[in-house]
Amino acid sequence: MSGKVPVPWKTGTALADEIRATVVQQGTLAFWHLGQASWIVKSPAETVAFDPFLQPSSGQLQRTFEPPLYPAMLDCLDVVFCSHDHLDHLDPFAVEGIAKASPGSVFVVPESAVAQAVGLVHDHKRVITGQVDETIKVGSMSVHTVPAAHGTGRDPVAECVWEADPVTGWRFVGFVVDIAGIRVYHAGDTSIYPGMVDRLQSLGIDVALLPINGRDWFRERHGIIGNMDEREAAFLANAIGAKVLIPMHYDMFEGNPGSPGRLADLCAKHFPTQTIVIPGRCRRWVYHP
Repeated sequence: MSGKVPVPWKTGTALADEIRATVVQQGTLAFWHLGQASWIVKSPAETVAFDPFLQPSSGQLQRTFEPPLYPAMLDCLDVVFCSHDHLDHLDPFAVEGIAKASPGSVFVVPESAVAQAVGLVHDHKRVITGQVDETIKVGSMSVHTVPAAHGTGRDPVAECVWEADPVTGWRFVGFVVDIAGIRVYHAGDTSIYPGMVDRLQSLGIDVALLPINGRDWFRERHGIIGNMDEREAAFLANAIGAKVLIPMHYDMFEGNPGSPGRLADLCAKHFPTQTIVIPGRCRRWVYHP
């Protein structure tokens, strides 16, 4: 998305062309961070998106930077993961546009988001449910879904929920995706919950994409639902044995930030062997085990 004001990172067709043209070597993965919890990940065989949030600013939705590309430009996607039904994770504008641009793509969502996803994709066969604590095959990938603990938006303090609703099922999840032999954990929106470390320790996570924006009473009383903070992300990555920790969900809204610098300081102090990577915005980063 070119825009009238130049930005110092790739946008629009230049970014889409780079994603499409990138040749990924065996045993590596290419990552592009599009902001918030949005990622493109490419293996030698498949290109996937996590929580693509591409809706432009309008009205009360004011982003700190505009989407780097339009959904129609993402015509090379095989799988789209959406961790839950909040706008910045299951974006109707992005999902519907990607479904048209990449007609062979499938969408992996939690139980409670299936109806919404089907309504946007217009084909129930292209929507796959990620069942918690189960592993499914999607293309050549293995996808293991885990619970996430996120707020329901109740005033004055959001109630964190990490269990299935008896009627609608799981609402908040994360995905551990084995893609080309590399395990990527996209946590979605989550705080730490009982049993989380035990669930993740045994999964052999290589790259952990964790939110760091934190949560507090003042934000949540205004409907800004938070997540783990920098300290919790550092301690979680260490506890689950993640080889690489990458922060996310810190850069999109002025009232809901996180600090990658603080995360790096905490790891340097407490876990000096923990590798941390902060990819440049929309800049390709390649993971080499």
